Amino acid sequence: PVIVMAPTAITVPKIEKLVKEYNIKAAIHNHGPEDKHFPAPSDVLKAVKGMDGRMGLCVDIGHTTRTGVDILTAIKDAGPRLHDMHVKDLKNLMNKDSQVAVGDGEMPIASIFKLLQKMGYKGGVMLEYEINADNPVPGMEKSFAYMRGVLAGMGLKA
Repeated sequence: PVIVMAPTAITVPKIEKLVKEYNIKAAIHNHGPEDKHFPAPSDVLKAVKGMDGRMGLCVDIGHTTRTGVDILTAIKDAGPRLHDMHVKDLKNLMNKDSQVAVGDGEMPIASIFKLLQKMGYKGGVMLEYEINADNPVPGMEKSFAYMRGVLAGMGLKA
């Protein structure tokens, strides 16, 4: 139901045409300060303003914080255009190379999940674990366990 993508600004109107034709949601993924097209969620929101509501974004919380944006504000501002999320945790919210298992860093995971619940968010929250390539499973399991614990503490099932 949702296609996550990293297009250029010039292709966004073409994507909207396809969204309408095929009745799908498009979630433009922001990629932080290095991204020339969509570094922050606000850049995506500007690009899709006035377009079909199925044109939205995938907020990557790690990349978003590295742009200096408050992640909770960015998620709230996305509102109904938030179609997907990528979750990771960072020891230093400004350093992409400081990724750790979710729960071991500085990301306000519990506050993010509470905000999503308050917003009535129905989309996906995807773990994006990009470290320990030779043996990622222990860190992924730890990340999922932490997120499930947060959800359980909120009275929700993962």
